[in-house]
Amino acid sequence: MPEAAPRTGWFSPWDLAPLAGSLAVLGFLHGMLAGLPDLLPTHFDAVGRANCWTPHGTYLVMVLAIPAIGWLVLLCTGWAFAGTSQDPEGRKASALAPLRGCTVVGLQVLMLAPMAVVRLGNAGLALSMASFLLLIGFGIGLMVRSMKQAGQETPDAECYRWGLFYVNPDDPAIWVPKRLGLGWTLNFAHGRSWVMLGLLLLPIFLVMFLTRSR
Repeated sequence: MPEAAPRTGWFSPWDLAPLAGSLAVLGFLHGMLAGLPDLLPTHFDAVGRANCWTPHGTYLVMVLAIPAIGWLVLLCTGWAFAGTSQDPEGRKASALAPLRGCTVVGLQVLMLAPMAVVRLGNAGLALSMASFLLLIGFGIGLMVRSMKQAGQETPDAECYRWGLFYVNPDDPAIWVPKRLGLGWTLNFAHGRSWVMLGLLLLPIFLVMFLTRSR
């Protein structure tokens, strides 16, 4: 019986980036919160107007806890898939480490948006969002490179548009394993997939519409 392939570690040095980010956030907030009113604007409507305020203590807990929970969820996702049919050697989980680290650091930056708004106005909110998206994009680029280096190309790679969207009319499945990353994606060759996508996005559009209509 052939020996099983070794499992690749799914915890990596990239997981130290959120810890470094938390320490940096603590040092940053210590000075930035000094002299500010106890209630900080922490939520904004579609045009950038504050509609929710949070005390300093609660805000500090949120800044640390929300990215930490995000990191734990992403780490456990990699752990859950490692050794399964989608990732028998744990290589995909390992390749997700840069994206995990960048995503959590991006969340930490995003959680500082109230401070940026207080100091810079709406430009601070735009800067926080742009930084978050840039970190996500950087993490995705590193993940894709790592997976290609690990030989994670799938035999049906030609069915992907721009390397991301699966379009295969000969495959009757609606949900298929992702080519890059863990989990599943839709087969956009079928009309039912577009209906499913619409239903998944509907809550987001409803929230945006209700927020804008206030």
